[in-house]
Amino acid sequence: MNVSPLQTRDYLTRWAFGLAAGTLLVWGTSPWFVRSYHSRVFDPVCHDWVYPASTQYRWRSEGYATTTIGVHGMPGRTNLPPSTTERVIALWGDSQAEGVCVADSDKLWSQLESEIAGSKNASFAVLPMARSGEDALDWTSRFARVEKQLGVTEHFVLICELEDLESLAESQSNADSNALAEAAIPGRTDIDVPVESLSVNAVPQWLDLVPDFVVHAARGLIFDGDTSQIRTLRFRPGPVASTAVTQSTQTSATVDPNQPPEAFPASVIARRLADATTNPITMIYAPQIPVVMGDRIIRSDAHDSQFRMLEAALAEQGITVIDCRDGLWGAAAQGHFPHGFNNGRIGSGHLNETGYRVIAAQVGAKAGSNSR
Repeated sequence: MNVSPLQTRDYLTRWAFGLAAGTLLVWGTSPWFVRSYHSRVFDPVCHDWVYPASTQYRWRSEGYATTTIGVHGMPGRTNLPPSTTERVIALWGDSQAEGVCVADSDKLWSQLESEIAGSKNASFAVLPMARSGEDALDWTSRFARVEKQLGVTEHFVLICELEDLESLAESQSNADSNALAEAAIPGRTDIDVPVESLSVNAVPQWLDLVPDFVVHAARGLIFDGDTSQIRTLRFRPGPVASTAVTQSTQTSATVDPNQPPEAFPASVIARRLADATTNPITMIYAPQIPVVMGDRIIRSDAHDSQFRMLEAALAEQGITVIDCRDGLWGAAAQGHFPHGFNNGRIGSGHLNETGYRVIAAQVGAKAGSNSR
């Protein structure tokens, strides 16, 4: 069959038009379904690479929200409180405290500020300093800096998993965390520069120039979604010989069954927290309970004994502890689960608006008692 040059050109034109139209359609609709990707800048106060101020950060996979990034990478807070503010509290934690899954007005820092400011006469502000993937070693290394640069007078630490505190016991001293923070500073960064002169790079970086759906597709192609490790490509046909070792097999091979389990280092953690600052610290305990597992609702906290040890150790150091478990249980009993979203799994995952509201209410009721 002979194809004339005119027909060939017609086929190529249709293919090119279809490719361009399809790409534009995906590009135009992707903000409804795909999270955003942005370049980061180094902030000398946070000692971390943060999103620049005014960044509109979209989150779509669990929850559905757009977060406005403020100064120093603060999610949802676009301005600093006046210098006359009497109580300035830094809120620390991981992604559970960061709250990009919910709207800015529903984030924990915002609900805490509304709850406590509404019940106290003193001026009050909460600075959201939580970052996804961080632990207590990261938080304590920044206590002194935010106190000096941002006028922080107190610290709230949201703990959803006790293992986030164990890094304090694994480090030799608080000096280790400070040394790590110093090593993270890029060359010629003035860490003592006044807050008013801190600025972000206004020049768009390469990541800001690439469409989000392209970055998202490339990320999914290169990295494994479950492990975040680079995918291993295999081109040989046929079955794959399994070389994986289950966790239970590894445990049985390395752990002596006659040896008692390692004790939770509660006293070391409490001492390191107390040594990190002379200002008041309040630890907010809000684990993922209750948990929906199939057709069962698990109400028990598997780490209750460890928490009791930690609670006693923190009390000896003068650190206030607020246990939010009763509030989380109560909300779930009324049919409002504090974890999970409609586009995820109800009763599992990150805290939602209900969870933040419960925590804020319980913290607000005890806001005046955290003195050391």
